Amino acid sequence: MAIKMDNSQLIASELIKKSFEESLLDRQEDIKSNSSKFNKLLHDYFENFSASLILKAFDLSDEELEKGIVGNGNDGGCDGLYLFVNEELIYDDTPLENIKRNPKLDLYIIQSKFETSFREDVFNKWKSIVDNLFKIEAFKDNDFSNRYNSDVLEFFARFHNTFLSLITKSPIVSFKFIYVSLGNEVHPNVKQQATELMSKLKTLFPSPNTDVDVEYINAERILKLYDAPSKTDFVLHISETPIIVQEEKEYIVLADLNQYFKFITNENDKLIKHMFEANVRDYQGNITVNKEIAATLEQIDYKEDFWWLNNGITMLASKIDQKSTKVFEIKNPEIVNGLQTSTEIYNYLISTKKENKNESRKVLLRIIVPDTDASRDNIILATNSQTTIPKAILRGTDGIHREIENYMKTRGLFYDRRKNFYKNEGKPKDKIISIPFLAQCLISILLRKPNYARARPSTLLNDEETYKQLYLNNRILDSYYNAAVIGKRVRSFINNLGVYSISEQSDISFYVMYVCSAKISGSVDISPKQLGNFIVDDITEEKIKLCAEYVYEKYQKLGGNNKVAKGTNLIDKLVDDEFIVKPFN
Repeated sequence: MAIKMDNSQLIASELIKKSFEESLLDRQEDIKSNSSKFNKLLHDYFENFSASLILKAFDLSDEELEKGIVGNGNDGGCDGLYLFVNEELIYDDTPLENIKRNPKLDLYIIQSKFETSFREDVFNKWKSIVDNLFKIEAFKDNDFSNRYNSDVLEFFARFHNTFLSLITKSPIVSFKFIYVSLGNEVHPNVKQQATELMSKLKTLFPSPNTDVDVEYINAERILKLYDAPSKTDFVLHISETPIIVQEEKEYIVLADLNQYFKFITNENDKLIKHMFEANVRDYQGNITVNKEIAATLEQIDYKEDFWWLNNGITMLASKIDQKSTKVFEIKNPEIVNGLQTSTEIYNYLISTKKENKNESRKVLLRIIVPDTDASRDNIILATNSQTTIPKAILRGTDGIHREIENYMKTRGLFYDRRKNFYKNEGKPKDKIISIPFLAQCLISILLRKPNYARARPSTLLNDEETYKQLYLNNRILDSYYNAAVIGKRVRSFINNLGVYSISEQSDISFYVMYVCSAKISGSVDISPKQLGNFIVDDITEEKIKLCAEYVYEKYQKLGGNNKVAKGTNLIDKLVDDEFIVKPFN
């Protein structure tokens, strides 16, 4: 007998189903007619849906969310695994050497069940994960490849490497086990299992800087998380009449510290990360300048206002609407200079419980609406010119990326030079192309390095020679568009086939892109001109399936895991086989 759902469960269930159906686009009727396929894909969708709600404050892109989904067999009760250091998502190739003392390390384990209960067996699996994968010695000395899938093992290897790399810096560690279902009641036995889990993990990591937490996300909570607003329009209350340099274009204003805090934080009092994407990516921590800013803020008997002693903050926006003399609505704000100041204001007010009634000091802000994207990029470069910034962070300001963005827009795609800009604008997920994803497609197809694309997602653009070869020496805009279309089409179709696990899809996708392209060009070496001349509509699902089956067979013969995908043996085998240069029939 089916359990009768209450109102919140019915609403949450319909919300998830409707969201899933909308994501199917033109495949909706085909999949809905096959109930087993529909239900499997619905449960897969729920895993991504849950992660997006739970991690909303981290402002992850759709690709970043997808990379953390590891469910689909042998997952140990882990549908989603995410590791953050100072609220930055960590990959295997993320540099850690410049991280300052007391970094914040957050590990999220998410289990999502599209059902109306919370079950004990999830915690039994998690307790086994603690014994097998959290224990450093057990993880190092045992082969768990028959018990856990390669994505799970890869994640825990990343966690151990990250944790041990930061151990001398006294990290503040938070382990979060999140159980999502449509259930609204948690049985006492389940709660007891959760207590045992937390105790078991706390024994392994006994530092007072370590916290372990279990959270249940039920139907009611799903609805609240879904309805929580995502900021795109921001209201700034200022304290004095602004200086209008140019109406609707440039203002110089003073804002109370408390009001500025509200402006740069979300409903959970977390910094809104995408607002700072155009600035230096990392807060520089306990350096001299920041110590001085903090000391200024912490003065009890101050005689000078804060803005007298600080250079202020530069903010760009796509639109400024002055609602009243002291209220501005700002569209798509980007803080391009002032991350250190903003973070110290945030730290100070958080530590004093934010609403310090006696705090009356102000911060100086310059707000500008650039006339063009080129002007915006010039301001970003100029305001960051006195700071040492990794070059990859500012790649998106290069002229070629503006050209790619403008060209793709004419053909129905949205090149996300500014992370999550188009996502926040409500553009369809399947039409958004991120800078890292396009780089992975180009490196796979043009440089014949799908292994490199799979292994180094976060540092692909760091190498000057590679960047020059892919972008600065290539002005054929069709090559970028075609690479993006091939990449999106291959990933979508491989996923829809339903025959490969999530980890296998991640491992073979870039190889399939390369093999499809090699067969079209008739050569193992593909030039930008050749890529630009491809008729991408000729790359049908049948052709992608043929290439996927071919790559998968080679991949399995070599071992069928992420080490194979990240190594050189698979690509060497492929380029030596005449199959990949034989044209499609």
